[in-house]
Amino acid sequence: MKTKLVTAAILAALHAVNGSPSPSPQDLALRMLTSIEERGQATLDAGGSTGFIQLGLFWQAVAVVLDAPGSKYKANHSDADAAAGLRPLLETSLASTIPAFANVSRNVELPLDRFSLGADMVAWSMREESNNATTNFLPTIQNLNDSLTLQPQNANGGLWYYNNVNNLTAYRDLSYLDGMYSYAPYTTIFSQLNDSASDPVAALEAALKQLQILHDICAKPSGLLVHGYDAFKAHVWAANSSNGASPEVWARALAWYSLGLLNTLEVAAENAEQLRSEAYESLRRLFQSVMRAQIEAADRSKSQTGVPGVWQVVDRAGESGNFVEASSSFITVYTLLRGSRLGYLQDDVDATVTENPDQDCTGGGIVDLATEIYETVSEQYLVTHANGSLSLNGTSSVASLSPQGVGYEYYVSRPREMDSLIGTSAFVLASYEMGRL
Repeated sequence: MKTKLVTAAILAALHAVNGSPSPSPQDLALRMLTSIEERGQATLDAGGSTGFIQLGLFWQAVAVVLDAPGSKYKANHSDADAAAGLRPLLETSLASTIPAFANVSRNVELPLDRFSLGADMVAWSMREESNNATTNFLPTIQNLNDSLTLQPQNANGGLWYYNNVNNLTAYRDLSYLDGMYSYAPYTTIFSQLNDSASDPVAALEAALKQLQILHDICAKPSGLLVHGYDAFKAHVWAANSSNGASPEVWARALAWYSLGLLNTLEVAAENAEQLRSEAYESLRRLFQSVMRAQIEAADRSKSQTGVPGVWQVVDRAGESGNFVEASSSFITVYTLLRGSRLGYLQDDVDATVTENPDQDCTGGGIVDLATEIYETVSEQYLVTHANGSLSLNGTSSVASLSPQGVGYEYYVSRPREMDSLIGTSAFVLASYEMGRL
């Protein structure tokens, strides 16, 4: 029988909570991690590339909970107990991906999503540099980095999201917001490795360049960003666009982009050169601008529909077929709360903010909004089973810009999945930050 790495440790921590009618958000986060592992979702499915970004978000969720300072779990149980459950889970999950990245040429044919795994490998290797086991990840990290130098680019320098050699007609010259969750934090943190021979400031500037290219092309007058663009305008949906931008604001693409901005800021803040750079300040202002637009969209949704959630097509709340989407709602909750707690956001995001994470810079309005979204979407989609395990419904299946038609009907007709690893991992992240309040 397969050994469960986290179940015993976490279920022991939750034993007294299972009978309680009101478990804390952090208890729910731990219970969801247990449920994910019990479903066999904690390692890479050898079948497909779409699993990379899902597993990358799962790794982030595990790492965030593992590091939870002052959480209820750590307050009642020793750090050693937490590590006993979560460290082996994360390390085994990391190791499951090594064979997928053994060939540099093959890596170039994978989506930018691959770098979400690379960023987490780098972070874990830097954190555990005294542990010889982490050296197993360094060749894989180098293979991934070598593949980045071969990544195709558009004429404007924007990276292709997916160099799909089996269907270049559908994917060439396409850049997606989605890819910035993976690329921007990766290239920033890789430069911090002692033997990377990279210039940290130049690396952060490279991340900012890609984020800015997408923003400049994809931003609507509202400040919200559409899914991506076709630099060559070969797709029907791009042919009549002045800059090749896609027509709709897909919630999860915008959530990926926003979380990529936040993660990049957090990574860069750990390096003195990056923290002092003009690129860091530009990145911070970009994050504030993008999040301001989403706060305004959520406020409009609440006033127009009574529902404080993130809709599948963000700026068309309440329209026929549209629905509140679980994964993007929870990613947005996490990004708002963590961005506020770390001082990147205030209720007035134009105000001067501090970069001191120990200072309470949390704006009450942001917290209230995020809490409403969390509670509303949890009530709608969270499922508690008789054995105490958790499931989550309401996560949209993947959406692509490769079809010729990616209008409103395309997005709202995407199937909703139960227990998508994206949705459940996002729930863990949001629950963790809710528990910090």
